[in-house]
Amino acid sequence: MKIFPMAGLLAGFILWSGLFLSLYGVQATGCKLGWHQIAIGPISLLRLLLSGLLLTGMAGLYMMATRWLRADGDADPERQRLLQIARMLHAAAVAATLLTFAGIVWLTLC
Repeated sequence: MKIFPMAGLLAGFILWSGLFLSLYGVQATGCKLGWHQIAIGPISLLRLLLSGLLLTGMAGLYMMATRWLRADGDADPERQRLLQIARMLHAAAVAATLLTFAGIVWLTLC
């Protein structure tokens, strides 16, 4: 699938920011509504929802990297270079996602 390389430069961090807003919106709502007190097995409903959102976001980043930002064999050198830079920015977005949202796994939420 061909994309505009400039869109690839922004896509990883746009997905990161959407995930950031979603996670903290769900956390605020869940804390207000008491979802952290509803046990689902060994974890709370809130932690389950936040973990599911994080996994969905990571799956989106993975799909973007494997399907959208792969190299075109017949593309001109400028397009290849932009796609290479987009892949590096995407890797930075993945690292930012893991670093920013790692607290979901072990920190107290409310």
